[in-house]
Amino acid sequence: MAKKQPKNKIEQVQELIPYGSDHPITAKQISKLTAIPLRGVYGIVRYLLVHGNVPIGALRDDDKHGYFIITSEEERQATLAPLCSHAKEIEERISCIKAIQIE
Repeated sequence: MAKKQPKNKIEQVQELIPYGSDHPITAKQISKLTAIPLRGVYGIVRYLLVHGNVPIGALRDDDKHGYFIITSEEERQATLAPLCSHAKEIEERISCIKAIQIE
């Protein structure tokens, strides 16, 4: 009988992220369950989204927050709204910094 290979960190994180936004999991929870530091969890989630083409969404509401696998257009829009808002704020800051005269 072949010995089972231990799962790598990417697989561990991906398996913990639930499908749908009903019960998202936080980075802190993933970190506790896998012993991967928080920064590592953030990096793996980014890797899965950008390079693994895994549709990972995130909620930042007071009553519900964490990661989940996007399963509907509604969940996609719920993920995109705060990201677009944050991107706009960053663009405004960039414009202001560029426009400030430095003596």
